[in-house]
Amino acid sequence: MTLDVETFTGQVPYRDILPQGLDNLLVPVCLSSTHVAWGTIRLEPTWMNLCESAGHAAAMAVKDGVTPASLDPDTLLKKLATSHIMLSFFNDLDVSSDDPCVAAAQYFATKGFFAGYDARLDEPLTEEVKAVWERGINQLKLVKHDPASFLREVAVAERDPSTATDVDRGNYLMSSFDEIVPE
Repeated sequence: MTLDVETFTGQVPYRDILPQGLDNLLVPVCLSSTHVAWGTIRLEPTWMNLCESAGHAAAMAVKDGVTPASLDPDTLLKKLATSHIMLSFFNDLDVSSDDPCVAAAQYFATKGFFAGYDARLDEPLTEEVKAVWERGINQLKLVKHDPASFLREVAVAERDPSTATDVDRGNYLMSSFDEIVPE
């Protein structure tokens, strides 16, 4: 018998490894979850990502002279994305790639910018998706972004066969990446 199904990591919010009431502790292994979430957390790729993410968070906290609970989650996400850590699974992306579009896609995936498991970064961005993504980027700038409801908007826009723009999906996201979370 051969194993022909690869297991991929799931998304776990940073706040889930921060115990309530303790600002200087990261708990990437013994975190509390529902039985549904545990189905993802218990998988080795997720353990590895949780622990590696905790390591990056600890290093950033020491470097910045703050507690892990005081870190800006978006700054941590950007650091993880640019460090080739898988934040979201895509069939068509290799997180080890040095293509900056991949890091941008990883970051924006955590914000609900993709309705499926294919990023299609080389494809032209459609007018409808561009309009929705622009609203999402503005919401992120204003810190008024709800990824769950935004994802529903993206899903509707992805189904609309609108006109293609002259920019591809990856370059559009990459151009907004530094704007949203500066170094």
